[in-house]
Amino acid sequence: MKVVATYHPPSSVLDSAKCTLAGDDGSEFLLVAKLNRVDVYAIRPDGLHHQTGIEIWGRVSAVRPVQTKYRVISVLVLTDHPEPELIFLSLTQSGTVLTVTKRLSLFERSSRPAEFLHDVVVSPLGNYAVASVYTARLRIVLLDTKGQYDRDFDASAMELNLLSIAFVGQDTLALLHIDYQQRLQLLARDINSGDFQLSPAASLLLPPFALPEDWFSVEEHPPHLVFVPPDEEKGRDFNGAVLVLGGRKILLYDLASHDAAARNHSKAQRMDKKKRSADAEEASRAKQKERERERFKKKPRAAVNWPWSAVAASCVLDESHTKFLIGDKYGRLAMLHVDLTGGFSLTLVALGEASSPTSLTYLANQVVYLGSHYGDSQLLRISQAPVSSLDTPTLPIPSSVPTIRPSEMGAAGKRRATEVTEGLVVNGLGSHLAELERFTNLAPIVDAVLVDFDNTGQKEIVTCSGGRNTGSLRAVRRGADFKEAAVIKGVANVTKVWTLRQKYNDSEHTHLVVSTLNRTHLFHFDEAQGGVISNLPGSPSGFETSTPTITISNVMRLTRKNSSLIYDEHSSLVVQIVPKALLLLEYNLEAGGFVRKSELPLDKLKDRNILPEALSGQEIVAADINASQIVLALKYRWMIQLTVMDGQFVPQRSRQFSGEISAVSCVPLSGKGFAKHTTSIAVSFWKSDCVKIMRLVSLREAASLPPDGLIADVCGSERLPAAPRSLLLHAFNANEDDKQSYPYLLVGLVDGTVVSFVYKDNALLDMKLISAGVFPVSLHPAVVNGKGAVMACGSRGSVLGWEKGRLLHSPLMIKASIPAYPASVVLVGVDSLVIGTVASFDKVHVRSVPLGYDSPRCIVHCPSWRAFAVACLRMTPARVSEADEEVFSSSVQLFNETTFEKIAQLNMKNSEDVTALHFLTVTLAGQAINFVCAGVTVYDCHEREPSQGHIILLQKSTGHNLSATQALTVTITAHVNGCIYALTSVGNTIVAAVNSSLILLRIEYANKSISLREVNVWNHNYLITTLVSRGDLLLVGDALTSVSLVKLNESQVELVARDYGSLWPTSAQLLDEKSLIGANSDYNMFAFRLQKTELQKLLEREGHYFVGDIVNKFVPGSLGLSEVSADIPLQSQQLFFTPTGQIGIIANMNEELSLHMTSLQRNLSTYFERKEGVSHSRFRAPKNNRGRSDSEASSFGFLDGDFLERFLVLVEDPRALRQVMDGQSEPERLTISPEQIQKVLERLQSMH
Repeated sequence: MKVVATYHPPSSVLDSAKCTLAGDDGSEFLLVAKLNRVDVYAIRPDGLHHQTGIEIWGRVSAVRPVQTKYRVISVLVLTDHPEPELIFLSLTQSGTVLTVTKRLSLFERSSRPAEFLHDVVVSPLGNYAVASVYTARLRIVLLDTKGQYDRDFDASAMELNLLSIAFVGQDTLALLHIDYQQRLQLLARDINSGDFQLSPAASLLLPPFALPEDWFSVEEHPPHLVFVPPDEEKGRDFNGAVLVLGGRKILLYDLASHDAAARNHSKAQRMDKKKRSADAEEASRAKQKERERERFKKKPRAAVNWPWSAVAASCVLDESHTKFLIGDKYGRLAMLHVDLTGGFSLTLVALGEASSPTSLTYLANQVVYLGSHYGDSQLLRISQAPVSSLDTPTLPIPSSVPTIRPSEMGAAGKRRATEVTEGLVVNGLGSHLAELERFTNLAPIVDAVLVDFDNTGQKEIVTCSGGRNTGSLRAVRRGADFKEAAVIKGVANVTKVWTLRQKYNDSEHTHLVVSTLNRTHLFHFDEAQGGVISNLPGSPSGFETSTPTITISNVMRLTRKNSSLIYDEHSSLVVQIVPKALLLLEYNLEAGGFVRKSELPLDKLKDRNILPEALSGQEIVAADINASQIVLALKYRWMIQLTVMDGQFVPQRSRQFSGEISAVSCVPLSGKGFAKHTTSIAVSFWKSDCVKIMRLVSLREAASLPPDGLIADVCGSERLPAAPRSLLLHAFNANEDDKQSYPYLLVGLVDGTVVSFVYKDNALLDMKLISAGVFPVSLHPAVVNGKGAVMACGSRGSVLGWEKGRLLHSPLMIKASIPAYPASVVLVGVDSLVIGTVASFDKVHVRSVPLGYDSPRCIVHCPSWRAFAVACLRMTPARVSEADEEVFSSSVQLFNETTFEKIAQLNMKNSEDVTALHFLTVTLAGQAINFVCAGVTVYDCHEREPSQGHIILLQKSTGHNLSATQALTVTITAHVNGCIYALTSVGNTIVAAVNSSLILLRIEYANKSISLREVNVWNHNYLITTLVSRGDLLLVGDALTSVSLVKLNESQVELVARDYGSLWPTSAQLLDEKSLIGANSDYNMFAFRLQKTELQKLLEREGHYFVGDIVNKFVPGSLGLSEVSADIPLQSQQLFFTPTGQIGIIANMNEELSLHMTSLQRNLSTYFERKEGVSHSRFRAPKNNRGRSDSEASSFGFLDGDFLERFLVLVEDPRALRQVMDGQSEPERLTISPEQIQKVLERLQSMH
């Protein structure tokens, strides 16, 4: 069974709104709606602060606050098809508590979903909410005084194709629609709550009239209505107005005054009387006149040119509703001013360019929140004066649109006293937008690859993200957040590094000790000179610098007074251990450095267990130091424990082992403050590749024990995968009150692996393997965000820390708190030291490579070129309704895999688009040759379906002085008849999905030239959009039907098995030779397994699950550092990517464990359904455009990992835990222990 979990949540902002909490403080909040959650941010002078959020089981499309006079905010959330709902939320307690109060289902199985408008609007007084989700139907909800649900009814609408709705009064709704003659009609209808319907006749405030159709485009962003409320200063003659946004012009239509409404009412009565006249001729003339009135195009009271593309979002900028911020789909923002004094006029002021908006929300003090689907969301400040790009026009405007400069506005205003309808467009120099904060967004993810640059297991995702004016590549990885502060260059071959304090209990470090292969370096941090790092001389400083250092540390001064020991935490002593001696140094304030106080050569060491001649030729191979203890590991298997007493080294315990010691650790397990000593020592051995925990027996028992009995065995590990290189016995959460936490033994192996054990009840349990590269690993205690952590350093850095009650590891050698570099970490490079800070050890890092108007569509990794090949589509923005001017161009671009610098670009011809990419290596004449294979489709505006295309093989030039456009060259071209949707290869054969066919092209080498020869065409589908290869097995996904497995046998294509259902797949991937996974356009995920019967092979569906989003791509592999648990059979198999920026993982679970987890999911669903009133089983059941099918009442074959992890929250609640474990009956009782469940779910958490 497969487990679906979230690695990166959806980041696309679908809607946003501002709300104010009633009361004396008037706290203001920003609501941000994403695909599956609503977040609340407090609006404060220093920015946005996240307060709370709530997960929504549905596809969120709109969020609307309902303002009330109570200290509570009612929030309406509309979810999208296939099962739309209107969810009522309540925001209370200063914006920190968000709860669901009502779920109103809007689902109707027999109705047709609305084609253009899926939205909800709230009346100005907050007494009505109107939702449009189905054609010819509106759901009208009556709200109580608290903005919560009162009752609702369905209202039939004669306007079938609604484009926009807006309240233009307390109970009057303006409707913009396309009528049966394809005309744009604007009218208003009154809500009759007593009769539970909309008024059959149009409202007198806004009689129906037609808009100029050629000014508007309804394909992507239909026009929408904005209400301008009445102005009290204009009196009864002005009842408000409606702005129509989204066309070539912004139009303002005023509502009828009370007198005009009375006249319209009289006219309507006379018309009805004539239509009912007994005189057939008179009735016919009346009906004819009514039809003529329907074609009547009312002249707007004011209008202004809109010089840019379709309007994507707008918001009000002031309380009087006379200033509006409007943004087009390419992020070009302008301010619209509606002047109601002395007539009606519109002025449009260009402001600048930002991300493509899906929502705009004015916050306060000229600050606007821009939510985006195609780029990063932004917090922008609108400035009166330009703040950037001062030498270029604020926004590009076509020459056909007359504009004026800001300095000319005064004179223009005087001249246009007689020009009632035509407004002004103001365009100056420079942008008026300043970005205050940016919110990372991966959406929409069109394609992605998973790469491991150095074959160390630390993988990185590179996505094709963004679009319109904010196309980008995004490199995503999880790891510690390291910020560089300083670099020490010229230090090569570093093996270890330590920091020292002047006194043991000082909080700041002043010196840095660096050991190389043949000597030791000492550096000093000078705070007075701003953190300057200076290299100190060798011997005069007291340190031994002519030899490598094994270890070095500050220690407490230990003295004996009578029969008791006194520990001096203000000690300025330092112990340095070199291969042949132990040195004791002390910081001298007058000398301004460390001076040597005593020295103990190894051959002078006196121990009762070791004969003096046994120390001849001895050498220290490993050592560790804590506050008062020193542990040495010598050649020939000896270990000695010493202390510093009265300024001298005093041996206390010793023991000879049967194997050579590789590492020792004597870190105290208490971890609280400055721990003085430990009784537990970890020891590892070379040949046996095992680790042991030893106990230091009290010296009082020495008389009754053998000489080597003071170091006793406690427990040991089994044989490890490789030899241990370093050890650390560490208590991560010693300062936390966690009764279920235990110390960890961490072992760094020579093969780059970290092994972790839980040290519990004198035993090493729960062994886990964590990859940290390929080089030997060293381990160092550290502090990250005030919490204990461990740095694991090998071929790459990693951070291990304690979060969420479990051990986490993140990719990133020692903790240092330096005045100029507070809370710093020192990392060792090839020939330098880097000082920086670690802010978080479990953070998703997103590196953005902006491409501007180039939207990446396909990406492949080219390992031999150390580059990424990316197919980009560039759209040239055009004005609304000028589709002919919105031309596109396509290119293949090559980026360096580490720096993402563009190193090559090949531009396609006009009307050509790169629709597929594939990287392959073929062997021709005994030589391996690398190609990027590109599928290029030729578009003709007169064709309904592309009929021409070609497949090209690209090679990278080896020259060093070539320009970017020359570095990619076309080697071979093969023409095909259709659109190339996908490409793959099997050996030297390229397989192309062209319209409904699979075309096989073989790469051949003859007469010193390379050619492409078509060897076969396979026609058995409608539209092949997915093509995946695994060996000679091909997975074929037909966008109109389902999936097939075919086998490539030389030049022949053999059908293995096919699903004959109608799934409408959008993407698919092979899991192995007998199973596959895919997703369809109904937001479901499915899985098939190849089964063999006596007669045939068939694809049997073994899983169906509602994801809630379209999956654009499946990528085999796992994320981050590889971790293997010996006792939990859970393995990551696939990643998937969605248009809203979600990245998920799919893990495989064995049959026995999956049965337990299925039962757990069932019991959790029952528990939360009783508690929250919503069914998880119902939500995850597969759906289609008509909702859930009765034949599939719940999902199967998949488990919801995010939902299962809610169990970890219930562990602290005994009553809830008992309810989940017991179920509703005896057959539902779980037979697996809560501790084992917790282990499984913690393992699952570590995978995402």
